[in-house]
Amino acid sequence: MRDPDWDITEGLDPEGPSAADLDRFGNEMVTCPECGSDIYDQAEICPNCGRLLSGPEKKLPLWTIAVAVLTIAMLLIWLA
Repeated sequence: MRDPDWDITEGLDPEGPSAADLDRFGNEMVTCPECGSDIYDQAEICPNCGRLLSGPEKKLPLWTIAVAVLTIAMLLIWLA
């Protein structure tokens, strides 16, 4: 918890980010979604569990699931 007498604007560079931005985005640590450990927000891989943190998650697109289900259904109908 912060000291109520502490002023976030104290010592800020007038050319730099605003006090509100620093308060909102100033945390340099994030939580790994895999293992829950605190890691640096610029890390590409979690040093604890090795999970890749940048890039899209690898999920099957909905269309591939739909094609697979339709293919299996057609195959079952054809064999019946």
